[in-house]
Amino acid sequence: MSASTIAVIQAHYTDLLPNDTAADHYVIAKLRESHRIDRIVIAVPDMPANAALASVAAAWGVDLFLGSEYDVIDRLIGAAEFAGAGPDAVIVRVLMNRFYLDTALVDRQIDLLRSSRADFVMLPYDFDINFGADVLTLACLRRADLALAGPGHDDQRFRPWLFIEDHPDQFAVVTCEDVPAYPRSVLDGIRASGLFAERDCGTCSKFTYDLIASSLQPSDVVLDIASGNGDGTALLATRCRQIVGCDLDPGVIAEAQVRGIPNATFEVQDGCALSYPDAFFSAIVSSNTLEHVADDEAMLRSFYRVLQPGGRMILETPLLRTRPFNYPLLSSHLREYDKDDLIRLIERCGFRIERKLGMNRGIYLEWDRAREAVLVHATKTS
Repeated sequence: MSASTIAVIQAHYTDLLPNDTAADHYVIAKLRESHRIDRIVIAVPDMPANAALASVAAAWGVDLFLGSEYDVIDRLIGAAEFAGAGPDAVIVRVLMNRFYLDTALVDRQIDLLRSSRADFVMLPYDFDINFGADVLTLACLRRADLALAGPGHDDQRFRPWLFIEDHPDQFAVVTCEDVPAYPRSVLDGIRASGLFAERDCGTCSKFTYDLIASSLQPSDVVLDIASGNGDGTALLATRCRQIVGCDLDPGVIAEAQVRGIPNATFEVQDGCALSYPDAFFSAIVSSNTLEHVADDEAMLRSFYRVLQPGGRMILETPLLRTRPFNYPLLSSHLREYDKDDLIRLIERCGFRIERKLGMNRGIYLEWDRAREAVLVHATKTS
């Protein structure tokens, strides 16, 4: 008998917790609570290290499928077929470590997809999509596969959801507006569980630094705030005359200093009280820093002081999702930002906004489509 609704868990062996295979510490237990899902299959890249998941899948009583590493469309289709997908099958795509998945929400997404005869169910932009699933028909995924055949579509095949949302002429997309709001106690429970890896929810990426680098000029003297061990600084250094990486942590600065990155120097500095001369830099890059400091306005005013007149600030910071919590999921974030409040803060500190982008599933798109973070380009007004 063919399966009509298949949960496909995108996973990797690195998702396994040390010596911990309890199903309720992963998304497995939550998926089993659903009365609408017929089969569960873990879909992993076909590489030797992922063989470690075979015994785990067997112990959990779920299927394991090995497929493409980066071609998510191909992997999901292969997993669905392996699990016995019928011609009208629905795919529920989730990630392995989302032990806090809201099963009732996923069931509502499945019901909405079927009742509306849609191809794909979106979740609202102000909702943290990690508590739901990507719910779509197998037929939809096959059409995306055909539309994105051939070279030049690697990013879209890795994130087919954005392609589907962007092409209403080809796909019927509906939004599930019936999403939950949870009390703070639920958030505290997730953080206290010992199962929540904060690294899984970050926004900083090579893609972000490549995007920032494209806006630098060969004559720029740049300050890279919270540079860490210099990975991002190294990407920016090739696009400017000089770059200084600063961080409060002497350990990571020491690591960066021995890397020998051309055009780059590294120093221990407090971004809220920079000791550089006034008007020293032509550009400042601050990626995922503002949310960690006690006084964000003090940091922005410190940036303003050391920027040249007309100098540019490129600021990336996480977006506050008002549902399900209206609080940051990451305990390391002192705050996250409403888009309008962030713009007012930047302007109050003497900057003029030049460009605004919104991150959606790790890619920067239009400001209005932001889900995880925002990237703002601003200039010092005088």
